[in-house]
Amino acid sequence: MKSVIITGADRGLGLSLSKEYLNSGYTVFAGKYLEDYTLLEDLQETNKNLHIIKLDVDSRESISSAVEAVSKITNNTLDVLISNAALMGEVNCTLRKPPMDIEAVWRSFSVNALGPARLVELFLPLLDNSKRKRLCFVSSEVSCINLMRHRIGEGFPYPMSKSSMNMGIRIMFNDLYPQDYTFRLYHPGWMKRIQHDGSRSEEAMYDPDDIAAHAIKYFETDLKDEQRLVMIDFRSQEWPF
Repeated sequence: MKSVIITGADRGLGLSLSKEYLNSGYTVFAGKYLEDYTLLEDLQETNKNLHIIKLDVDSRESISSAVEAVSKITNNTLDVLISNAALMGEVNCTLRKPPMDIEAVWRSFSVNALGPARLVELFLPLLDNSKRKRLCFVSSEVSCINLMRHRIGEGFPYPMSKSSMNMGIRIMFNDLYPQDYTFRLYHPGWMKRIQHDGSRSEEAMYDPDDIAAHAIKYFETDLKDEQRLVMIDFRSQEWPF
């Protein structure tokens, strides 16, 4: 049975992707970070192929423990890795609201930019043993430097960390594509927030379930131009990054 690990699976896109991959016959390892959310546990009650793993991408120790847990179940292999976890909390770091919270900014970078690199580094031995070797990363429109000229007053942490993440993925691509790895970089759009009871917030535009249904098609389909690293959005359009 094919296997996938999905970070940030407590709610939102990560949770919806977990459902999609379960329906596609995968063994799903769902990274759990938010202790006050139990939506994964509810899903696990009817899905024996769902394994919940405590996972903080800001911690090498946490990722190493996740690698060990996955390895025991899959016999030391992993087919697909989806880096979805991100830190998006309010951080006071703009020019007009001094003083800047620099320590919070560093945490944003550690989670959003370096988290995916830590994840791939430590799961690489398992991925090396797979024939699939598919690495998927959830990015954002705010990572696109050329497009940010339209967003006045944006805080520094999230856009800068996501742009840095994209550069990190380019570096990984240069290293791993010649070793038969394939990459997916995805912009999911502005999704509704999932509440503790599974309901959707009124703000935002798109339901995570709908985005996940599109994303899995992009993640799972083999492309004719795998040698190109591109960012695709929820409408299958290519974005500059």
